[in-house]
Amino acid sequence: MIRSLIALSLVAFVASSVVGSALSSAPVAAPPQNSIKEVMKLAHKDGLLKKVVDGEATDAEKQQLLDLYIDMLEGTPEKGEQTEWLMAAGRSVVAAAKVVVGREGAVDELKEATNCKACHDVFK
Repeated sequence: MIRSLIALSLVAFVASSVVGSALSSAPVAAPPQNSIKEVMKLAHKDGLLKKVVDGEATDAEKQQLLDLYIDMLEGTPEKGEQTEWLMAAGRSVVAAAKVVVGREGAVDELKEATNCKACHDVFK
C-alpha cells in the first residue's frame, strides 16, 4: 500500500513537472512597441492621423499608423473593460488596415473609429 502511494505520488510529480515545463515554454506574445500614451502622441498629437485622413500621407505613413494602432490594441487601458477596449481599438486597426489596402470609404471609417472623446470617456 505504501509502495503504491509512493509510486502514485512520483507519477503525479513527474506529470506535473512535464506539464508545467511545457506550459512555461509556450511562446509569449511580445509587449507592444509603444504604450497607448505613446500611440496617442505619435498618431494624434503629432498629426499622423490628420495627414492620413487629409490624404497627404505616404504609403509608409499609412502603414506606420496601422502599426501604431496595433500597439494600441495590444495595450491595456487605464480603466474600462478589456473586451470593450478590444472592440473599440479593433475598429481603429481595421479602419487603418482598410486605408493601407486602399478600400473605398476607408478614410471615413477611420474618422469614425478614431473618435477621441468616445474612447477617452470610457478608457482614460
